[in-house]
Amino acid sequence: TNFVCEEEDVDMTEDAQDLLCRIAMETSLRYAIHMITTASLVCSKRKGTEVEIPDIKRVYTLFSDVKRSTQYLTEYQHEFMFSEIDAPAAATSDVPMAEA
Repeated sequence: TNFVCEEEDVDMTEDAQDLLCRIAMETSLRYAIHMITTASLVCSKRKGTEVEIPDIKRVYTLFSDVKRSTQYLTEYQHEFMFSEIDAPAAATSDVPMAEA
């Protein structure tokens, strides 16, 4: 992560880099790299000069990785419109058919 931070011109504490490495191992390198820039924006908003652990945690709560997105969709799939596609045919039989 140190190399990417240098390329992105982001100063980050060692603790934040360690956390980011753990996140990269559990999710994906791409997700962690995107977190660097976003955490830098969070840091700038709080007028900080160095990305710290709370900045990483804030970004982690705002943006989901693939695993958490999949878990969310699975958990709440019954609340999305596409779940109605699998509705029984009997439920749609109440709609009167147009006669030809």
